[in-house]
Parts: sequence; C-alpha cells; structure tokens
Amino acid sequence: MNNIKNKITIGITMVSLLFGVGSCETLELELLDDPNALNSSNASPDFFVSQIQLSLKDFFFEVTEPGQELTRMVHMFGPLYQNAYAPSDFDTAWTIAYAEIMADVRSLRPVAEEQELYTHIAIGEIAEAYVITTLVDFMGDIPYSESNDGVTFNPVADSGASVYANMLTLLDAAIANLNRSETRLPAEDFFYGGDEDKWIALANSLKIKIHLQQRLVEPAQSAAGINAIVASGDYITDSDGDFTFRFGTTDTNPDSRHPIFARNFTESVGVTDYMSNHFMNLLLNEKASPDPRTRYYYYRQRATNAQNTVEQDCVGTLPPAWYGFTIPYCNLDGNPGYWGRDHGYELGIPPDTGIRATWGLYPVGGNFDADNFEPIPDRNIGTVGAGFEPIMLSSFVDFMLAEAALELGTSGNARAYLESGIRASMDKVTNFRTDLVDETFAATAAEIDAYVDEVLASFDAASADDQLNIIIEEYFIALYGNGVEAYNSYRRTGKPDDLQPLLREDTDRFLRSFLYPDVYVNQNINASQKPDVFQKVFWDTNPDNGFIN
Repeated sequence: MNNIKNKITIGITMVSLLFGVGSCETLELELLDDPNALNSSNASPDFFVSQIQLSLKDFFFEVTEPGQELTRMVHMFGPLYQNAYAPSDFDTAWTIAYAEIMADVRSLRPVAEEQELYTHIAIGEIAEAYVITTLVDFMGDIPYSESNDGVTFNPVADSGASVYANMLTLLDAAIANLNRSETRLPAEDFFYGGDEDKWIALANSLKIKIHLQQRLVEPAQSAAGINAIVASGDYITDSDGDFTFRFGTTDTNPDSRHPIFARNFTESVGVTDYMSNHFMNLLLNEKASPDPRTRYYYYRQRATNAQNTVEQDCVGTLPPAWYGFTIPYCNLDGNPGYWGRDHGYELGIPPDTGIRATWGLYPVGGNFDADNFEPIPDRNIGTVGAGFEPIMLSSFVDFMLAEAALELGTSGNARAYLESGIRASMDKVTNFRTDLVDETFAATAAEIDAYVDEVLASFDAASADDQLNIIIEEYFIALYGNGVEAYNSYRRTGKPDDLQPLLREDTDRFLRSFLYPDVYVNQNINASQKPDVFQKVFWDTNPDNGFIN
C-alpha cells in the first residue's frame, strides 16, 4: 500500500513538487507518468476519497508507534534518544502526507466542486488537517503554503504556529462543506458510513486538540476556542462518534489485518514486539488492584518471568543507580508472565518469542488473557487481525477537556471530565469483541467502580499539579494504541512525572522533536536538518531539562 504508483495521486509530477527536483527533471518525470494512474482528469471523486481515508490510516500507523515507544507504552530499543530514530524512519509518513493525501485533496477539489460533492471535499480537508498538524507536532516548522501548489519546486518551511492557524481555518472550511447540500455522499466512508454529523463532531474535536496543544503559547485563544466548541455540544461525546479505522481478517492480496497483529502473530517468526515494563507496571501495581483493562491490553504466553541470564541477561543484576529500587527494572517481580523490557534496553533477542508478554485483544485484535499461559500458536487467534486504530475517541476528548478545565479554566468540571474519560475508556475496552472474552476473567462493574473511586479520591486530595498528573496518567492508560496524543501530551505537560528513565543514560533531556525525513532534507534545496532531537516545536515552552525524574 505504500507504493505511490498504487495510490490515487495526481502522478509523479506532484511528487517532484514536494521533494524539490528541478524543472528539467520534472519534464523527464512527466514523460514517464503511468498512463494507467488515476489523476484529476480520469479519476472518480469516490476513488480519491477512498484513497485519502486509506492513506490516513497508513499515516497514523507510521507515527503512532514512535510516540508509544517514547512514552513507554511499548518498548523502545533506543538505546539513547540521539540515535533511537533515523531521519529515514519518517520517510513513509512524510510521503503519505504530502505526495498522497495533500496531492489527492488538491486533485479532488476541482472535480468535486464541479459536481457539488462537498462532503467529499470535507473528508479530504479533515484528513489533511490531521496529518499536517501531526507533522508540526512531531517535527516543528514544515512546508505548507508553497507545497503542492503546482508552481514551487522547493517549498520553504512555514512556522509551526502559522500552519496551526491554517489547520484551524481548514477544519472550519470542512465543517462549512459538511453543512452544504451535496448531490450525493461518498460511495465509501470507512470511518462514519456517510454520517456527516459525526464528521463535523470529529472536526470540532480536532480543533479542541489544536487549541489545547497550543495552550502554553496562546492561553486566551485556546480557552475561547475550546469554550465555544463545548458550548455548541458538537464534538465527540460518546463511543458512537469515535474515529477509528477497523481492519479485516484477510491475510493475503491484500493483507487487511491490523499491521501490528500481522507483524507479531505468525507461524514462522512468532511474537516480535516487546511490551514495556513501565506501562505494564502502571496497570498492575499503581492502584490497590490491577487495572480492569490489563487482561484486554496484554496476553501472557508463560506463567513465569525470565529466570536466568540465558532468557534475559539482566536477571539477577542490579539496576542502574538512577533507577534506585522503586522503579521497575528487568522483571516485574510478583507479576508472573508480564515479561517485557526496560526503556531503551537494546541488547540482542534471546529465544523468547514464545514466552514474552504480547499484545492482547484491545486494540490490535489478539488474545484475551484468561490465564491461558500458552504460546501464540499461529495467526488464527483472537479476531484474526480485525483490530482497529484508535485515532480519536470520546475518552480522549474527555481527558483533554479535563486538562483544559484545570489549566485554562474552561467551562466544565475537571473532576467530572476525568471520571467520564475513565468510564468511557473502560466501556470501550471491555466491550470490544466480548465474544472472545472469558467471562470468568472479564472486568466487572464493581472492579471498574472501585478503580474510578480510587482515582477520584486521589484527585480530591491532590494539589493542582498532582491533579494534572492524575489526569494525564489516566489519559495515557486510555490512549493505549495511540502514541500521537501521548507524545504530544507528555511534552505539553511534563506528565506523568514518573516515567521509567532510559536504561543506558542518566539524562533529563527528552526527545522533543524528530529529525526531518531524508526525503525532505535531501531533495529540497531550501531544507536543512536540525542539529539534534532536542529542538522544541513552537508550542513547547517547557524547560529544556528536567522532563524525566
């Protein structure tokens, strides 16, 4: 799906505008255009909209994993922030954003306007707003005003703040288009099945996200923007409006399964990913009882942890001095089977693919943990790959509004939003594919109530700073599967304030933005690489140091 010739784009010429080749090279590429490729003169608007949606789910997959790794949702090999991610790691995401989604939106617009297909246009605008905002969040200043304009071959980067302003305008345009009368709806709406009201609610929810993200630099504007949307009531308020991409079960030609499922559950390779010791410990040991979502998030292949240095070379060793003896290290003692790795642990792979802990039922579609303690046999487990991408859920919006109420004084009660977010997350997780859940081990209403009561009691007794920590920690737990919002929230708030440190280095410097992709800096004469990964994006005014305790 990442081969551009298989995408619905306007052809190789537009790619040249993105990557900055000169006019002579552009002419040569034009002569090589695939005559079978879809473009604005021969493609149906429905094909463009379908492809834009598919490209959006691909983009999310490319960016969500680094965010999860950095925030300890899953294991990051690292070993250091300086070398954990190469510029080429983001080539695919950058190409999807510019050469696919933006190019398709611009090719779609004149055809759709002529046919009065305004919902088609709006879906493209929302997708563009999401991916461009995310690139600003991950990388900082990026090209926008000169990109894909049909004129400029080496677009200059715009300031992140100006791009943010453009994205708010673009989302307003999408809402206006959704409120217009169209001749027909898109033939395929993978997210909302043609429900324009849900697309409007999503657009407003993304505006809440943008306003909150820049609250440190635009507090008054952020508060006003959020208050206006909350007053309208027109945002994602329940799971019926959740913005998720649902995968299928076909494993060949094409593979329609959740890509994390496809990567991990195979006969020949076995489980490939390591789970994060920090995040598992957060669910298992930070409250009076384990989080009711734990068995949905994780599946244990063995009833014991690593027992010797052959299985895991850190067994029996002392933690680094900066860990002390309160931070999880090597194994989660007292939690058998929750076999993961520490943050930045990069050493080789022992023969543990059939014994380490792995992804569970939610959200990738693996096995529910019913104390099976059996190795994953093959790919025919759980949903057989029919998991989903949690791009924007009602619980996420609740947590964002809780933070806004606490930090900006926006309308609503932070405590009430906190409770709503936790309960919405519990409901989402525990009701996903209940046909695959062993009722003996399923979360009960009493367990959920006890969890909520404990969090709220802690919130009531906490200082304002600790209240923010509680909100963001609960947000992190609900975000499982979404590293975009976790990475953003951590840099915005510095919370949770007890993340597991890097194993190989005692540092309080966190990766504040990623290096620009090779496809950008190597092929655009107006682009230059950053000096390091400690450069902050425009909305990040937090101190350079002191982020990790």
